Amino acid sequence: MIRAAKPTDMPQLVSLIEAHAAYEGFPFPGGFQNRDGLERLAFGHGTRLLIWVAEEEERLIGYMSATVDYSTWNAAAFLYLDCLYLSEAARGLGLGKQMMETLDAFAADRGIPAIEWQTPPDNALGLGFYRHIGARELPKQRFTRRVPGLMDERAVA
Repeated sequence: MIRAAKPTDMPQLVSLIEAHAAYEGFPFPGGFQNRDGLERLAFGHGTRLLIWVAEEEERLIGYMSATVDYSTWNAAAFLYLDCLYLSEAARGLGLGKQMMETLDAFAADRGIPAIEWQTPPDNALGLGFYRHIGARELPKQRFTRRVPGLMDERAVA
């Protein structure tokens, strides 16, 4: 079952996020340290982060998060898919496609015409899945820059 995440999902959700970071090779020194910030973004007043979970028998086996962003060139909103992760046992069962269909429906209900995301170039499983569902690759390189004076040692990207 795919459904919107709720605050009571936080312990299992944090475990999935840690597993996702490990899968992509991003260290989380001391574990996931910003649970409160994640809760505020996903469930607080003025929610900015949208999260869905894949659940099987009250156990979370995957998650997906997105934000609404805007394109200057297209003069339109788009969904930015920040994370899509399924536990190893949940892969290959069609859940990834169901999660993307959930995101498609969310966007369609709000008149948002596009979804964008990125994945590491060595994520062969993810690349194959995204190509299989008809996604088109864009020739761009991702950059990140920390704001001087606001460095946060917990940040990983």
